[in-house]
Amino acid sequence: MSGRMLAEVEVFGPRSCQVQPHADEEWSVSEVSRSATSGGAGRVVEEFTLKGGDEPPVALQGKSATVEHVFAYDQRHVFQLSRAAGQGCVCERIEAAGCVVQKFTADTDSIVVTFLVDDVPTLREIVADLQSEGETVKLRRLLEDTSTETDQPVVLDRAKLTGRQHEVLTRAHEMGYFEHPREATAGDVADALDISTSTFTEHLAAAQRKLLDDLLDAR
Repeated sequence: MSGRMLAEVEVFGPRSCQVQPHADEEWSVSEVSRSATSGGAGRVVEEFTLKGGDEPPVALQGKSATVEHVFAYDQRHVFQLSRAAGQGCVCERIEAAGCVVQKFTADTDSIVVTFLVDDVPTLREIVADLQSEGETVKLRRLLEDTSTETDQPVVLDRAKLTGRQHEVLTRAHEMGYFEHPREATAGDVADALDISTSTFTEHLAAAQRKLLDDLLDAR
């Protein structure tokens, strides 16, 4: 088997993505597909699906010069847009590293992309590159191919976390903060813990950094 890894990365405030801005408080982007156009050099057609209520957002209904509502099913609405290629968006940056985006979701805060990557050094390079495209980049999940006998489990040392860090991480997970779209905001979790939002994000970032250091260094 290949020994590749499945990575899930979240990019907050992506600057070049033309799909994510169409998400709002009611509607989230559940999937995206892309292809080059047959006419006009350097053009890309993207189709994205908004998941939400019965009617598409008013701003996207009908046709415009760049966005067209092309299909609807099961409380989902598919839109198509045409744009110039090579804009340095998250998906193009990942593809430039030789990876294929398998899944894409977006809400008003961020996008989450899932892709296969050959090794940790390549993943580090991708994350470093994505940091120039978004305000913050987080590695949400990393799964290793365990189909070979030589694969070894990675042990995460929870003892490295302080009591408060463990509490913050646990409560955030219980309340759905790591779901996408989120079931709870940072403010919601902070209120539940009776701390400020800034304190919550500091504890959460410290806890994630410790666990990811264990995970990546072990590989």
